[in-house]
Amino acid sequence: MSKGAMTLAEGSQKNKYKTDATLILNGQEERKYVLRTAYDKLSMWKAKYAVNISPFYPRLKTSIKEAALIDNEIWVFGVNGTNPQHIIEAVKIAVEFYRVKPHDILGNIYIKNLNIEDESRYELDLLVQLNKELYKSTAEAINKACSHFGLQSDVNIHVYSASINNKIPENDLHQALKSGGANSVTTDSRKLIFKSGNNLGTRAAKIRTNMHVAKLSF
Repeated sequence: MSKGAMTLAEGSQKNKYKTDATLILNGQEERKYVLRTAYDKLSMWKAKYAVNISPFYPRLKTSIKEAALIDNEIWVFGVNGTNPQHIIEAVKIAVEFYRVKPHDILGNIYIKNLNIEDESRYELDLLVQLNKELYKSTAEAINKACSHFGLQSDVNIHVYSASINNKIPENDLHQALKSGGANSVTTDSRKLIFKSGNNLGTRAAKIRTNMHVAKLSF
């Protein structure tokens, strides 16, 4: 099993709310290296979450230039998880930094509490549909990125979602991931508890969470 992993849409680090990239279906796997990606640009992210960073300047010719070291892990900023080219370029930066191969990073991908932007604008039914499209587009982008690197092994997409999630219920989440190319989606038997913060880093709560694992095969 790959000793590496990638996270999409990392949020607040003000109180160490990093996405747990060690959990696998009904178990745990130690990681030697993790690529963490954030949707926000670096300047916006730093304005929200005051943490120590060390800039990392990729030598690669990529459109994404903002990377940094945080707690000895490589972070890439301005990554839209629905854009396969963003994922490809973030992986290239991680491959350069960790001196590993793309499949070492892409074999295990973690997503936590992904929701459409400005969710308060939408009625619940529409919000569910928009979130389904978001997860579908994200799975499609991962699929395309993996194909770009010529992966020839299974890829596991681990999705953390609140056990009671009105914004995208479990059945809708599974449908979205399958529509995005997953062969199967399985829910971990454990009930997990995570402390999560809002997008501004101003509120937090302990949330009972399920982990769903979608499998892509190449």
